[in-house]
Amino acid sequence: MTLRDMTYMTVIAEEKSITRAAAKLYLAQPALSQCVQKVEKELGSPVFIRGTGGVTLTAEGQCFLEFAYKTLRGQKDFEKQLLDLKNAGHGEILLGFTGTQATHVLPFFLPQFKERFPHLEIILVEAPSDEIENRLIRGEVEVGILHPPIIHEELESFEVSRDEMVIIPRSSSRFQPFIYFRENEDTPYLDIEFLRNEPLVLTRPEQRSRMVCEQIFQRAGITPVIRQSFKNIGTTCALAQVGYATTIAPAKQLPDELKRRGYYKIDPSFSVPYSFAVATRRDTYLSVAARKLLELLHEIEGSF
Repeated sequence: MTLRDMTYMTVIAEEKSITRAAAKLYLAQPALSQCVQKVEKELGSPVFIRGTGGVTLTAEGQCFLEFAYKTLRGQKDFEKQLLDLKNAGHGEILLGFTGTQATHVLPFFLPQFKERFPHLEIILVEAPSDEIENRLIRGEVEVGILHPPIIHEELESFEVSRDEMVIIPRSSSRFQPFIYFRENEDTPYLDIEFLRNEPLVLTRPEQRSRMVCEQIFQRAGITPVIRQSFKNIGTTCALAQVGYATTIAPAKQLPDELKRRGYYKIDPSFSVPYSFAVATRRDTYLSVAARKLLELLHEIEGSF
């Protein structure tokens, strides 16, 4: 069994289909099926259960998959160590980031990193937070910048920048009686009870921004009325801007029009921060470039 065989098997497991895996790997399906047969013969156990909707892992297959991931990560760690030894002072790092960070995070450290370490290169890999986590686990990126909550226990992280979720009410709703101020603060708050019967537009349940909203609702003991869910925060903000529904969004990501119109903070007893976290996999070799990047990110932690 080769490392290539293991790679092929992991892709099949991730795609849950030999056909989709073959397309992703640019292989003919019969060739990939032969790989599966070869591995299963060597193991003496079936790895996949074939069905009309694709394939699922057997218990033996799950055990094999964990072994394959561990082996492939070991290979990547070895390659990184070897490159560090060969290319002293040079190198590259694969950095996973979400789309919003192109505006809100990357400009605060990319120029500094390039100026400080001109022979080290950052290669950007854009993906949603959940995919960044998966790529960190698989060793496909070394460092990820994503939004908590961090799902995988194999990852460790620290907060590099913090944002707060704020309420943007419909202009036609009766939200005025719920406005209040906290001592020594100029920005108004909105009583969380306003959300109990107010129609909301939010991001989809799998989005990290929605997970943070759900934590807020849980703290407040509220089951909100979700009018619609969307993939992007920008969509929910646009709908709030035209008075379609109330939304909850990160303050720093609000469009200028909404910032001018005004937004309302959530009481600290219910509020949950919407942070940018820097994540790496535990117990893995980090390249020189990755370590230098982490040093810089720690230096600017909380400064933007």
